[in-house]
Amino acid sequence: MIRVKIKLRMLIRELILKLGSVFFESNPILNPLSGDRCIEYGFVIKNLIGLDRSRYRSVLDIGCYASPLTTIIRELGFTVDGVDLLPSPYVYQGVNHLQGDFLSLDFKVSYDVVVLCSTIEHIGLGGRYGSRNIEDGDMKAIEKVKQLLNTQGILILTVPYGREKTIKPLHRVYNKNSRLLKYVYDNFKVEVEEFYKNNSEDVWVKCSENEARRVIPSEHNYALGLFIFRKRMGPM
Repeated sequence: MIRVKIKLRMLIRELILKLGSVFFESNPILNPLSGDRCIEYGFVIKNLIGLDRSRYRSVLDIGCYASPLTTIIRELGFTVDGVDLLPSPYVYQGVNHLQGDFLSLDFKVSYDVVVLCSTIEHIGLGGRYGSRNIEDGDMKAIEKVKQLLNTQGILILTVPYGREKTIKPLHRVYNKNSRLLKYVYDNFKVEVEEFYKNNSEDVWVKCSENEARRVIPSEHNYALGLFIFRKRMGPM
């Protein structure tokens, strides 16, 4: 009986999320997936606050459309550039918004910190957020991030986590065996890693990597992988 109730609750949740995505997908502020955004935003802010401000000053926030992160980063005292395919719906004082395809933009500066908060899983998957199909778009993006980061620069990365899967046109789901994360671990030193999953009562709880990896993803259900990486110095 308990298992039936849990399955019924999950089915209802899936239905609500699917209906919500139809009505609210055009407005990220009202997006029904804001629950995991709260986990991700908190993680990003907590780890930015902990950085040595005399060493880490400039931040690139990729996928910043209508996100509160960009202005929070600015208020923390960083100089910040935000980049997104979509035009910014607001003008933020002290924030330089770059509109365009991250892979195509020509950056004239490098950065101490790059933030990829729930973004890289969309790059190269056409049909959402105005994106286009690009083969290995996520890999090309992470390679470009590496080039843009200063020596010992920090990469803040959050991704859907679980059994590896591409759910077109929504997102990719990664784990440590994924090509993308293998590349990051090879080229960066991991400083922090946290994992979360949704429990049977629809509450995000911290879990082990093994628990997160076993989650079978769907359109609106997956675990979260949250990472702080430091760019390695010189050849390995």
